[in-house]
Amino acid sequence: MTDSPVARALAEASIWVVELAIDRQWYAEQEPTAPLPAEQEPQLIALREPSALVGRRSPSQNPTPEIDCGDDGGVSRRQAQLSSDGKGWWIEDLGSVNGTYVSTLEQQEAGAGFPDNPIEVGTRHPLGPYDRVYLGGWTRLTLLPPMDGRTPDAV
Repeated sequence: MTDSPVARALAEASIWVVELAIDRQWYAEQEPTAPLPAEQEPQLIALREPSALVGRRSPSQNPTPEIDCGDDGGVSRRQAQLSSDGKGWWIEDLGSVNGTYVSTLEQQEAGAGFPDNPIEVGTRHPLGPYDRVYLGGWTRLTLLPPMDGRTPDAV
């Protein structure tokens, strides 16, 4: 962990988590050519640093994303950057090919469906607890608030 003031503040506070999941409904909306992967349990990723790269791993290119969207070919290798100042979270599209889409908790509760337009490239878009980020052909990220000092066992 870096020794920046933001990193220390995050370490001292409860840790936020991203749930990485396959979303079958998003897949149906996107109509990608790649087959939908087999059903899997969502993966929980602790946000231990004030910044996390979202993308796909490449054996020949660096850096490796902290939030690796696996085999979803619709996700760019450097899709987006998730960042925090210790008080709030933002997502910024880094120039992805297929866009980064955000659905707030309020939109979800209102039954608004999937977002129609991607967030603007290069602009930080604020995220709140339980907001969802849709990427690629089937990837959904959900920002989960601190778990009362508990962190996921898997990370």
